[in-house]
Amino acid sequence: MPNQSSSKNTLSQSGLLPIVLGITGHRDLLEEDKPFYREKLTQLFTQLKLDYPKTPLKLVSPLAEGADRVVADVAIKNGIELIVPLPLPEVEYEKDFPDTIDEYRKLKNTTSKENCFVLSLADGNTEANISEHGHQRNLQYALVGTYITMRCHILIALWDGTQNDTTGGTAQVVQFKLEGSENPCDQSISLLDPVDCGPVFHIETRRSGNKSSRKPTSAQWLYPQERSEENQKIILGHIETFNSEVLRRNTAAMEKSRNYVIPDYDDLAKSEKDILDTYAMADVFSIHYQGIAHRTLSAILILAGAMALSFEIYAHLIIDPLILALYPVFFVAIIGTYFWHRKIGAHGKYLDYRALAEGLRVQIFWRLAGICDAVSANYLRKQNDELQWIREALRGSNILPVPKQNLNLVYKHWIKDQENYFMKCAQRQHEKLEKLERYSDWLYGSGLFVSIIAIVFWDFLEHAKGLHHMLIVFMGFTPIVAALWINYSEKISLHAQSKQYSRFAIIFNRARKIFESLKENTEANQIQIKQLVKELGKEALIENGDWVLLRRERPIEIPKG
Repeated sequence: MPNQSSSKNTLSQSGLLPIVLGITGHRDLLEEDKPFYREKLTQLFTQLKLDYPKTPLKLVSPLAEGADRVVADVAIKNGIELIVPLPLPEVEYEKDFPDTIDEYRKLKNTTSKENCFVLSLADGNTEANISEHGHQRNLQYALVGTYITMRCHILIALWDGTQNDTTGGTAQVVQFKLEGSENPCDQSISLLDPVDCGPVFHIETRRSGNKSSRKPTSAQWLYPQERSEENQKIILGHIETFNSEVLRRNTAAMEKSRNYVIPDYDDLAKSEKDILDTYAMADVFSIHYQGIAHRTLSAILILAGAMALSFEIYAHLIIDPLILALYPVFFVAIIGTYFWHRKIGAHGKYLDYRALAEGLRVQIFWRLAGICDAVSANYLRKQNDELQWIREALRGSNILPVPKQNLNLVYKHWIKDQENYFMKCAQRQHEKLEKLERYSDWLYGSGLFVSIIAIVFWDFLEHAKGLHHMLIVFMGFTPIVAALWINYSEKISLHAQSKQYSRFAIIFNRARKIFESLKENTEANQIQIKQLVKELGKEALIENGDWVLLRRERPIEIPKG
């Protein structure tokens, strides 16, 4: 039966982003040092819970002897969910610790069956050549070490600090987390891409073969060259903020968003349900903050127009201090609206949560297509700054192995649905853009027309002062309104967005046609379909990343000029 504290920790976590902890360390620990390790681990887990109280913690540990089990035991007692990736088939794995099998099984049984799984064989490995101790078997341990470092936000290392080149050893795993050094099991990432590094919580350790050395006394954080403590707190702080909003979620809106992506929700594995729940919350929040951002922009532009109109009326129609007083009142209202918007960060949250949702969408369908690749390794790789938290959030969504392949869901609810969605969006955006352009042209044209009338009938208007002044106000105000319309169009990127939606529609249309041509269930076709879905996902991620960056470069601002 699962440990009660672990089960309690996983309740009511639908849609939450986790902080994932990984473990690497020595097997030959001294029993007398274990109380020290437990103390430092308890302090770490307690601090993380204090700093990020809304965020669930997960530990990824293969439960090898020594460090893996010490950390897992303390984590379980602190209500942290345990994920167990095994480097070898269980029967084969247990041969490496024949005297402590019961301890291993006891820890493993504290978590659910779906949280325990065997990793695929590394390239060149077979069931035969990993049965003997040697390089091939060590490569499987290197594989699990890489698996953990690429999926965890924080790596816990019970390490003596000795550098060596042992394949799959603690030093190599720590180096990979800190430096992103060459991964012996995966060559799919471009050498020009920024490396995926992260912090290591290093607990000083001594090994049983070196009992004469001093007892361990310290634990410290180690950070990669491109990552700092402040940077790490910002990343995890964003995840905590998202989770805080999840806990105040609108269940009905979440259900609608989830069903929009995959209505056949009950047919999914739990791992996919969890990702879909998180997607649904990110989608709900993105729509919510998009509405706030658009309403704020509209309010600012309307107030700017009212501000200009009050000045024109005072200057040409009604010379009254009360009319003039409206000018600073509208200006103060603009400033107040702007800073209120900045305080809640609606524009940034709208784009960040949209990026997160789209990354999760691709991750779901990649997994349903049997693709193991992590979206976090393919998304926003060239924007490794303020958007880094999104990639780190996505990292924790791909811990468990991919479920049974379901290409029908991929075709029906991603390729076909997205093609229809982008076709409709492209048409809608094009019509909206045309309407705004017509309004602007009409305003500019009417202003020009009135100015011509004022020139032609100048003598007559000189005697009709009221009408004359009204025409002057109209002439001055219409170009301002037209400029505000154009400003609105540019801020919401109507033109660029219309073109991008059209490109998306073409991409998904092409993918649908290729998919349909490969429907015959042959091994060659299955390989091509997986490659198609993978390329489609990468293209969608690139396009969405460009869209997010474009919109981030056009924040809501106080109108100038």
